[in-house]
Amino acid sequence: MKVLHLASFDGNIGDNANHSGFRPWFARMAGRKVEWIDLEIREYYWKERKFDESFVALTAGFDALVIGGGNYFELWVDRSATGTSIDIAPEIFAQIKIPIFFNALGCDEGQGVSESSIRKFTLFLERLVSNPQYLVTVRNDGAMKTLRKYVPLALSESVHTIPDGGFFLEFTESEAPYLKPSKRRIGINLASDMAEIRFKNFGADGYVKFCDEFAKMLGTLAARDPDAQFLFFPHIFRDLTIVADVIARLDDRLRRTRVFSAPYVSGPEGAKHLFGLYRKCQLFLGMRFHANVCAIGMGVPAIGLCNYPQIDFLYEELNYPGGRISVREPGFTNPLLEMIDSFNRKTPSDERAGLMRAIARSRELFEPSLAAWLRNNALVGYP
Repeated sequence: MKVLHLASFDGNIGDNANHSGFRPWFARMAGRKVEWIDLEIREYYWKERKFDESFVALTAGFDALVIGGGNYFELWVDRSATGTSIDIAPEIFAQIKIPIFFNALGCDEGQGVSESSIRKFTLFLERLVSNPQYLVTVRNDGAMKTLRKYVPLALSESVHTIPDGGFFLEFTESEAPYLKPSKRRIGINLASDMAEIRFKNFGADGYVKFCDEFAKMLGTLAARDPDAQFLFFPHIFRDLTIVADVIARLDDRLRRTRVFSAPYVSGPEGAKHLFGLYRKCQLFLGMRFHANVCAIGMGVPAIGLCNYPQIDFLYEELNYPGGRISVREPGFTNPLLEMIDSFNRKTPSDERAGLMRAIARSRELFEPSLAAWLRNNALVGYP
């Protein structure tokens, strides 16, 4: 089976994690070997390609089209024909004849919602759920909660929630001879994009104040635990800024002897190395969605650093509220240190295993719907 995969492959490294966990499962469900052809969605954002007749012609050479995962059901893209990042006009979309699977998309209101976008998105979703050619799924980060808020209930009930593919990574531990041995290596992922949302409760110069407090928190943690080592993980290029700004605020001896950073990488091979380094951590502090998803999926104890609603929603959907903490406003240091101490004291392997069993079960519950769609669209390789 030849599948065209429209998604991000050279952007946020978390998207590569999603694809790596998704593709083997999809092929297994189809019972066929799949030849995947990557189509970078950013080429459409960069105006290098257009969602016009050329896109229709491109799809004609494939057995199926997969869109996502990714946060493509955003509801602020007012200029889009669908009100989302998937800017395909109805008359163009109607010309696509192959089956289309919308894979674990985010539906995010964090950057705002417009009435125009809701109206166009509702019409787009009506087309999708009324035709067996399409199968629509959203990821477990509050996307369904957002859908139910803005579209008719009958539409949202025809959309499926599935776990992000990043939960099912099978990357092995990466070689990293530059890291010093450590029994308590703490992985850290920080994000500084959407600063007006993430740091607004810190007041004027909120980003600066956050960096000040986070650096002081790490200094306190390092003093309490002389064996602790800190490994930063940038997922996108903007993460490099906040990593550098936090490290610059640390004591010089600490940052020279016990602080490391994973490389900024992109693409499938970059993802293998970066997420393979997650396995070298005994604890992970993550702001980004996939930082939390991949840590949980690989069995690394994770604490979600919440300053964007998506992370709160993720832990709510996982029914694991004890794994997150708000860093939206000043004064997060002591609660965060207490949570880290709690994680260091307990041996949560059974708890993590139970969490992953529940995540795997939620995907299994969707599999009959996927199997039926594959069968109805003549995509399966077995009776």
